[in-house]
Amino acid sequence: MKKYICCFFLNVSCLLFSLVSQAQTPGIVKGQITDLLTKEALIGATVLMKGTTQGAATDIEGNFVINRVPAGTYTIVISAVGYKTGEVANITVEPDKITLLNTTLATDQQNLIEVVVRASRTSNTEVAVISQIRQAQQVVSGVSAEQIIKSQDRDAAEVVRRIPGVTIVDNRFINIRGLNDRYNTVWLNDAVAPSSETDRKAFSFDIIPSNLLDRVLIFKTPAPELPGDFAGGMVKVYTRQPSSTERSLNISFTGGYRAGTTFSDFTQDVKYSKDWLGFGAADRQLPAVTPDANGVIPTAQAKAFPNTYPLTTSPAMPDLRFNLSYLTGLKLGNRSLGSLSAISYSNTNTSFNIDRLDVFQNNVFNRDRQFGNNVRLGLLQNFVFSLGNGSKLEFRNMLNQLSRNQVTLRDQFDEEGVNLTKYSYSMGYQSRLVYNGQLAGNHNINYKSGLSIDWVLGYAISNKKEPDLRRQEYNATSKQAILFTSGVNLFSGSRLYQDLNENIYSLNLNLKQKFSDKFELAAGTYIENKDRQFVARLFGYSLSNLNPNYNTLLAKPISDIFNTANVERGSGFGFEEDGASISLRPGVKPNYSYDAANKLAAGYLSANYTTDKVKLLLGARFEHNVQSIVAGLNGEPINRSITTDKLLPSANLSYNLTEKALIRAAYGRTLNRPEFREWAPFVYYDFDLNALTYGSLYNPASGNGTPGNLLEVADIDNFDLRYEYYPSDGENVHFGVFYKHFANPIESSIANTTNLAFTFINAPSAYAAGVELDIRKKLNFLGGRFFSNATLLFNGSLIKSEVAVDGKASWTPNRQLQGQSPYVVNTGLYYNTKGWQVSALYNVFGPRIVFVGSGTNPPYSEVVEMPRHTIDLTISRDITERLSVNGGVSDLLNQAVLYLQDDPNKKDLKFDRATDPKFMNYRRGSYFTLGLRYRLF
Repeated sequence: MKKYICCFFLNVSCLLFSLVSQAQTPGIVKGQITDLLTKEALIGATVLMKGTTQGAATDIEGNFVINRVPAGTYTIVISAVGYKTGEVANITVEPDKITLLNTTLATDQQNLIEVVVRASRTSNTEVAVISQIRQAQQVVSGVSAEQIIKSQDRDAAEVVRRIPGVTIVDNRFINIRGLNDRYNTVWLNDAVAPSSETDRKAFSFDIIPSNLLDRVLIFKTPAPELPGDFAGGMVKVYTRQPSSTERSLNISFTGGYRAGTTFSDFTQDVKYSKDWLGFGAADRQLPAVTPDANGVIPTAQAKAFPNTYPLTTSPAMPDLRFNLSYLTGLKLGNRSLGSLSAISYSNTNTSFNIDRLDVFQNNVFNRDRQFGNNVRLGLLQNFVFSLGNGSKLEFRNMLNQLSRNQVTLRDQFDEEGVNLTKYSYSMGYQSRLVYNGQLAGNHNINYKSGLSIDWVLGYAISNKKEPDLRRQEYNATSKQAILFTSGVNLFSGSRLYQDLNENIYSLNLNLKQKFSDKFELAAGTYIENKDRQFVARLFGYSLSNLNPNYNTLLAKPISDIFNTANVERGSGFGFEEDGASISLRPGVKPNYSYDAANKLAAGYLSANYTTDKVKLLLGARFEHNVQSIVAGLNGEPINRSITTDKLLPSANLSYNLTEKALIRAAYGRTLNRPEFREWAPFVYYDFDLNALTYGSLYNPASGNGTPGNLLEVADIDNFDLRYEYYPSDGENVHFGVFYKHFANPIESSIANTTNLAFTFINAPSAYAAGVELDIRKKLNFLGGRFFSNATLLFNGSLIKSEVAVDGKASWTPNRQLQGQSPYVVNTGLYYNTKGWQVSALYNVFGPRIVFVGSGTNPPYSEVVEMPRHTIDLTISRDITERLSVNGGVSDLLNQAVLYLQDDPNKKDLKFDRATDPKFMNYRRGSYFTLGLRYRLF
């Protein structure tokens, strides 16, 4: 059945493509006109395509757009009152592409100076992003909206893996230069992006749909104006921005088929009316409960917990995705207002068969069938108000609501596929809401004096709810549910409610004073206040009455055992005359909640010296940070805080060897702070990994509740050297080397306990050194029709890292940093002509340690994620000027996601797929899509 469905999708797409016409579609010419000396936008300048009647006038920002320009080569004439007329020859317009032209004009009193292409206000084309990378002071990599459209990526996580040195972890977190995701800082539209993760220091990139992206830039070297908390990269994600000169309404609809999931049996628990919008957490809230003096919840209150255990199985329907965006503008005299509104929605399913090996339980083998329904609703509303004289205000808003309803059915064997000993269930709903809003201003105070100010007031909120996470085990021999007579057990008969709320308030202010064409001073401040409240409530069912009827009750299906009719308070734990029943009790541990705060105040000063040959950026950043947490451990309160004051100097030098080549050198000091969850004394049971996770303040070896240690802030020294060559517009060759030294790097480690558990530690020191190559090259030099429209992309990194163990016998010597890959390769081939867009993309990363080992015995040795090769193919065809069809396949090879646990007796960390224990192993399934896009106007 599956192969027929795949063939159906491919045949339909081929049929649609074969029926469309081969007519070329027109292109667009757009750009900005500014004064040669003052760089002030020219309002009302006329831009004409010579020899035609097509043209446009610039708006109050100097921007112009000429739509529906037939493909060809043109000379463009620019004129304005008080300025000499300029001409730009040999401007090539390609079908269905944007041709960017940013120029300057000289006044009548000056000699006409050749038109110069400069940094672009129109920022989402490949040429514009490459230009921004070339003009940047730091080592930068990036991806444009134009390239995103070619790749057909669905969210920001898929987009960023196209950037040199980037890989994806868990389909939503990113590694840069092979380093763990904790070493990245993410800003959204020049303000800090919130995290929705309770257990890791990372931004979840899957929350942003790709159609809302303008560009993504990754700064790999420090600079005074950048935040100091990063080592892999500082990621700036920019959403689409409105323009007063454009008006459009676009709609897209996409269907998806995942091999192994779509149309296959799909198991789900009880669903509610708001689940399809992602707001199902509201229907699963914790009922009001007040335990009695014996710690038991009264019967009436216990019965208020609904029976959400019944499971149903039906075929999984195809995935659905919908996007709508509306762009418009309004002129208000010499001012203008632009508006961009967008909505995106997706409803997708995944079904995985996951094999897991638990070496802590004498190599117990678990086989999971994991079913997940994922819903994402995204809203975006951006306004741009141009005030004239080069000043503007922006109001940006982005809201994402994501949910995942997951059911896992687990069979446990004493060895692989032999002798079923236990089977269990996990059913849970997760809701993530992320809002990011900014009010931003950009002001040129005085063109003649060269003073400018930009600022961003930001507010972000992140809410993560996991209501009613249920777990239940059955004995496979007796086929009876496992329930106890007292207490609450995390593994069986439990219901867990978790709620995380995080608020971030920020101010980013920058002042720049230009003293001449060569010298500029900049100063600024960044203030951030982050607070988090986390609370978890655990409840568990236990047997109320131990009469002979309890065997009958425990042998029932899970939906019948937890029927509210069976819930009674019970009078004791002896044999009773009435029927068997279960009672509900709350967990007694007080360390299931914490409050945390982080207050950051930073300031910087920098000097920028620029000539035709040299760019030098020198400066320093000072950061004062106070991180605090209030929690409890075994009935005792914990109130801890860390105050750090860090001076972070940096220097970035670039030298233009020729008009097309330059070399960069950079040094900077950065840091890496622990995340709240990494030191909170909170224990969490991860059903998927069958493991506990706890922060560094929780000390499981201490029987008297003595807290563990605070994590130290890591210090990093960063060195970079890169050669850049730009053969022509849209092409680049970058080759670079880098070195990083870490003091006190923070890592995720297997805890030295009797059960599988993870915690967080500081290693003494480490280093990472690597080489990078990034190539973007048009293939027209090979000749022929095909190569004249083809572009090749390649980027690869080789990284060597090593952690100093300082004589600790329990640590593996000469191992790499946790989360770091020894190599990363991304490559792609793009073909674009006559309304066709085709791309083939390939990605692979080297083996990376997921959890650091903490002992010499096998249970405590390193867990590593093995390399996985992925190939993605996409194709798009314009049917009419407004309608296009697209299709593709992701993860064509469908290689296994494989985690191995190393045999510590080898002492070399050379992982062997054939002999090392398989910690986790599954296939995601190739993914096929077919969609339509329609532009109403």
